[in-house]
Amino acid sequence: MGFNLPVMLNGSHPTSAEITELIHAISNPIKLQLAGGYLFKSCVSDGILHIGIVPAISESERLHHYDIAVPNVRSLIGTISNTGNLSILFRADKSELNEIAREKWQLSYIAFADFLVANGYAGKGDLDWISKEIITESGIFVPTPRTLFEIAGLRESYGL
Repeated sequence: MGFNLPVMLNGSHPTSAEITELIHAISNPIKLQLAGGYLFKSCVSDGILHIGIVPAISESERLHHYDIAVPNVRSLIGTISNTGNLSILFRADKSELNEIAREKWQLSYIAFADFLVANGYAGKGDLDWISKEIITESGIFVPTPRTLFEIAGLRESYGL
């Protein structure tokens, strides 16, 4: 289950069946189409990986990121599109991006990616252009990863 961080999924400790169901849903092209993709927020807070994830469309209603609760305002926010591409973004002022802040964002990115990959994520996993641009501009990872799998693979390079 990732690199030994406890996980909270949508506000509770997930069972292995719930993790399997989530991974299947976000990896399966048919389920992605039916859900209109997925919206998520993720953060590491107090040594716990928090992931909030919902279908983009539920009961014919479009859901929104503000419907997803995670304990840290400074969280990753993104989508897994109905075609399987990922958008993983964060908001930080350039003046806030010192080495300590970069390390916190690295941990959030790697913990999220590693959790999905370690639990069998088999989707496309390509990062969209805006995600790659934000990562490049912020200097969080050099070189800039192109996929979720590449981010998960950075764990040891960053001492996590």
